[in-house]
Amino acid sequence: MGGFVRLAPDVYRLAVPFPGCWAGAALVLGRENILIDSGGCAETVDSSIVPALERLGLSLKDIGWLAFTHIHGDHVGGCGRLKELAPHLKIAVFEQSLERMRDPLAYSALIRARFPGYSAGTPARLDGAEPDLLLRDGDLLGDLRLIHTPGHDTDSCCYLDTRTGTLITGDSLQLNGTVSQGCALLMDANGYEETLHRLLGMKLETIVCGHPYLPLGADASGREACRAYLEKCLACFHHDEGFVQGMLAAGVTDPPEIARRLIRNVGGTEPAHLFLPLYTITEFIRRSDIR
Repeated sequence: MGGFVRLAPDVYRLAVPFPGCWAGAALVLGRENILIDSGGCAETVDSSIVPALERLGLSLKDIGWLAFTHIHGDHVGGCGRLKELAPHLKIAVFEQSLERMRDPLAYSALIRARFPGYSAGTPARLDGAEPDLLLRDGDLLGDLRLIHTPGHDTDSCCYLDTRTGTLITGDSLQLNGTVSQGCALLMDANGYEETLHRLLGMKLETIVCGHPYLPLGADASGREACRAYLEKCLACFHHDEGFVQGMLAAGVTDPPEIARRLIRNVGGTEPAHLFLPLYTITEFIRRSDIR
């Protein structure tokens, strides 16, 4: 069983098991200890998160805040169970995530409804919660500054540890996506491009991602490595957009077919359900139509 891995002073990440990949939960120690994201289901709270805390000499009683990077099932699936075990936990989310946090199962169904013929079923359980604190772009939660980083979704955000320059990103940086995605998942391509340029303007010392992304993995350490990671994300973005434009110019206009070809082109594995890559493809088609 894996435990929390120290990636920067007082910053740890746990690889919580999730089908096809793992989902990261970050732990930030400070005046009030903060857990960021909760894994993908109730069961992994008991089998992964709680034992990992115990290995650090902690329990859920030692955690003051539960914060989220965005409201997708693989990041909020453990929320309900954590609140069952630790009712004292206070929940903080970006202000745009409020309604999604209240009912993440409804939002999960909404995501799938856009591409019904290519979507997996909704999770059996995805409990929400009423946030105790709504954060705006730039607000502080302890030593963490929330940074709105749209792209993966419209409400995606990062938490910057102001003490160490560590950026906890969730899914805000995508590279070529995970093995289970097939390619990067972008629900807001315009926002993603702006996010990458914004982060490139920051002096970051460590990047902590929520999944292992192809081809550079789940983290970067050192200012030069952080910049290289962000530049690679931008290069992947331009490559994927150019690929989609090339397909359209060649007369290939069917989004699922473009998705399959892009996945092969970037060396990914085609998932059983294409709804996530289809978000990326249709975003690039939309940008092409505007131009």
